[in-house]
Amino acid sequence: MGWGQAGWWLRLRAELRRMGVRVALFSMAGIALAISARYVGPFVPDIPGIDLASGAVDSLLNIIASSMLAVTTFSMSIIVGAYGSVTANATPRATRLLEEDRTAQTAVAVFTGSFLFSIMGIIGLSAGLYPGNARVLLFIVTVIDILLITWALLRWVSHLNEFGRMRDIIARIELACRAPAQAFRDAPALGGVAADTVPDPAGPDLSAREAGHVRFVDLPRLQACASRGGVVVAVLRMPGKYVHRGEALLRLSAPVSDDIAAEMTGAFTLGASRSFDQDLRYGLTVLSEVGSKALSPGINDPGTAIEVLRAGTRIFEALHESTGTRAKPRFDRVIVPPLNVGALYQEFFSPIARDGAGMLEVQETLQDCLLALERIGDAPAARRESERAMTRALETLTEGWERDQLRAAQK
Repeated sequence: MGWGQAGWWLRLRAELRRMGVRVALFSMAGIALAISARYVGPFVPDIPGIDLASGAVDSLLNIIASSMLAVTTFSMSIIVGAYGSVTANATPRATRLLEEDRTAQTAVAVFTGSFLFSIMGIIGLSAGLYPGNARVLLFIVTVIDILLITWALLRWVSHLNEFGRMRDIIARIELACRAPAQAFRDAPALGGVAADTVPDPAGPDLSAREAGHVRFVDLPRLQACASRGGVVVAVLRMPGKYVHRGEALLRLSAPVSDDIAAEMTGAFTLGASRSFDQDLRYGLTVLSEVGSKALSPGINDPGTAIEVLRAGTRIFEALHESTGTRAKPRFDRVIVPPLNVGALYQEFFSPIARDGAGMLEVQETLQDCLLALERIGDAPAARRESERAMTRALETLTEGWERDQLRAAQK
């Protein structure tokens, strides 16, 4: 998704990612389908050879109702168990990515919707609401529902082979980081005018009306408001920053009307937690937490830390990938601080370097990754993290041959 999406769409998409919303939609569809069969049925032409089959609707609906309740309960226990496993073995911040898993959401939604459809069908049959062809139509819809259940069940069973495993979590975080990494690669200032320093306060500052993390900044909206007001806008709080109520979000080159000022502050989406959408720093921090936790004495899994290092390096490679041309700022009235790449390197590599200082295999992989980034990425930041990790490891490793082997890996 590009940076041009409006803030309201981001909020709508966040709601649609929630399992409860999808389950509610499928449930309402199931109920509406069962009810509409009574009214649509009289308009269905007679279908030869299906009269006897229509008498089996009662038993089919009873089978669906009993089995779907059990399958839904079983699926939810698997999902909740996966959440707990990720929290204990990876990081609680990664559970949000599992919560947004479309396959799991679709499976639970189909099972729940089918259960409610069958219950409503049973109630309607018991009350005599399906006379004649309405009963035949209910049978046809039931057969279609069985096919939908079969598709969702097979897809869900296949998905369970990977769902919630460590490799799956690392892949999800890497995928979540790739979109903002590629966006910052194409537009280092989100499409605005990059500036390391904030202009002197020629105009007023616009403050946050509530506290929270900046989850999204709608630059097209800011550009439109700045054009209407004839001003230049400087963004003071980027995605990922926590702002207190009354803290400045924007700085203007000149005063604007109250309605434009309110619309400008509305371009910032705030929340109790950070988001992966525009916050590359958050994604890399979460990924680093997975590697750091794997190196804790209670887990002691250097292999996972090595996988994390490789995944993080691939994200940095996407960030530093050359596109041949540098795009011009699309929002010339919005000044945005550029991405601090050195801080990204530090926040990702430092925790793993600290917690894996005494593990030669982890340190060798870390040095290999930093050497690659020194060639294709931010060379000063990569060299700085390499030296810091090397100093820490040489003080921790107890064997001389380990220190010699690590020094050789840095060359």
